[in-house]
Formats: sequence, structure tokens, C-alpha cells
Amino acid sequence: MILKNELNSEIKAINFNLYEDTDNKWSIELVGTFSFDRDNDDWACDEVFATRDNPFMIERESDWKSMETFFIGLLNEYLSFGKYAGSLKKYQAIGIGFVDGDLHILYER
Repeated sequence: MILKNELNSEIKAINFNLYEDTDNKWSIELVGTFSFDRDNDDWACDEVFATRDNPFMIERESDWKSMETFFIGLLNEYLSFGKYAGSLKKYQAIGIGFVDGDLHILYER
């Protein structure tokens, strides 16, 4: 539903932050950033917008690497077939990763 509306016009790139919560719960939030730099993952910290107060959460017994692979698969599928994929692809890049881990760039213009 977030993508249904226009996001902040200052957003240059999108990142999906992954979190390991407690009791086999995993969260993902959408973050819009002021910048993008393929060679420096710190761009994902340059936030202008975040869905931190309303993350997407699932419950699944798994390890972090399997969940990262799962969320990457979901996002790649959405970028191929999702209703608002075009809205996401208007930004310079789309990344995903755990907040304390490596970023994976899934799309770049």
C-alpha cells in the first residue's frame, strides 16, 4: 500500500532493511534514501523515508541466511510481476540486506 502513493520527491534510491526479531519473527522495512553509491553501502543509511513503524513481518523458523535468500526471492518476484514494480524502478537503485550485513543491489538504472 505504501507504493500506491507518491513517495518523498527527495528519494534517490530504495533499500529494504531486514531484521531478525524474537521468537522466529523476521521483519522487512522499506527505506527511501537521499543518495545512492554502488561502491559504498552507507547510502542505505542516508534515510529520508522509512516504514519502520509498520514493517512487514513473517514468522518462520529459519536461520538469517535462508531468510535473506527468501526475502531476496520475494523482492525479485515483485520487481518482475508486482503491481507497483514500475514505481520502484523509477529510482536509481533497489537494495536489500540485513541492517548489520551486506547489501545486495537487485536493480540499478
